[in-house]
Amino acid sequence: MARTQLTDQLNRLKRHLCVSSAPVSKTKIPSRYLAFAEALGGKLITNNAGNYCLIRTVFPLGYRHGSHKLTIAGINSPLPLAAFDLNCNSETIDFGSVIFIDTETTGLGGAGAVAFLVGIGRIIDEGFELLQYIIPDYSDETAMLEDLNSIFSDELTVVTFNGKSFDLPLLTDRFIINRVGRKLSFKHHLDLLHSSRRLFKRRLQSCTLTNLERELLGFHRTDDIPGYLVPSVFFDWLNGADLSKMNAVIEHNRLDIVSLFFLARLISEAYSTTGGSLEFSEDLHSLSKWYDRRQEREKIEFVYNQAEGLSGDMSVEAVLFYARSFKRLRKFDESIELLSKVTSENSRHGFLANIELAVHYEHRLKDLHKALEHTAQAGRCQEIPASQKVKLRKRVERLKLKLKKSKLTVGKF
Repeated sequence: MARTQLTDQLNRLKRHLCVSSAPVSKTKIPSRYLAFAEALGGKLITNNAGNYCLIRTVFPLGYRHGSHKLTIAGINSPLPLAAFDLNCNSETIDFGSVIFIDTETTGLGGAGAVAFLVGIGRIIDEGFELLQYIIPDYSDETAMLEDLNSIFSDELTVVTFNGKSFDLPLLTDRFIINRVGRKLSFKHHLDLLHSSRRLFKRRLQSCTLTNLERELLGFHRTDDIPGYLVPSVFFDWLNGADLSKMNAVIEHNRLDIVSLFFLARLISEAYSTTGGSLEFSEDLHSLSKWYDRRQEREKIEFVYNQAEGLSGDMSVEAVLFYARSFKRLRKFDESIELLSKVTSENSRHGFLANIELAVHYEHRLKDLHKALEHTAQAGRCQEIPASQKVKLRKRVERLKLKLKKSKLTVGKF
């Protein structure tokens, strides 16, 4: 076969397979793509795999997000990983190695769900930079993912909201499907949904991002697009080139990511100040339980003193928790004082407090009469766990027997 014939045949095969080693020519970019980027105020980026739109926004120092402000001190203070991760000790990370990620997708999961918009937030010298990667069509997903892949590294800390269950697994799947990579490279992942629930659910109940914004950051969204409508906005563009609601989706994603920064900062401060930045006893109670799980029980007394200084009654559950914490710290007088405040409760908490005091008087102070008194009071409480009723009867019998033996011993002398 002549050399020219072979070359012609290979060129035909390349065109058929859509294979090209050269960048896509600007003349081949569909006009609708250019209109897409212009309407969204972004820049159309072209690489070997296709096109995507990149939108850059910078929130300068001094920017206010509700009641919180972007300051030099705020971005220079390192994040203590112990505030977010049970297994981390004294390690801290600078914001320079942190990125905040949020995605907008065509569905809630599965092989067909695509992240058509990926937002990346990070701290720069000018303030908080937000880069939003958005594809004009499904065929351009690889182009976006290839450039996103260059952002990740083994030294990076990724911050998300529910990213452990949704965003990061979805992106990993799309990387694999598009043969961009087999995993996302990062060192730490902080999922603020779990951190927020741990610290604020006892008081707020609802820990959706919008509720956390309102209650913690003092930030109220206006005309925000509901999350369930986001996929339909992308489909409207694909089906009829309708971009009338796309800017609302971009703003929704933008606000999500900015809120992640301030929420991470707030959780970090609560831990770093040992509760000094918290204003509600329920939140302080939650922080105390986190210190307890981390075996940092010496900090619990400080948090308790913070809670005591707040107006309003402390919950019975919190009082019982602090009483047990003081007992572990071998501060028995403080423990007894707190337990005594709960013994009159006709509930499970009252039962537990009376049992704690019964054990204390029997084994530590050797006061069997007091021990029997609190055991009997525990038996009068409602909501006694069924598993404890038998143990309670045995405790009463044992204490009565010990009292009887002690009287006999005294009588002999």
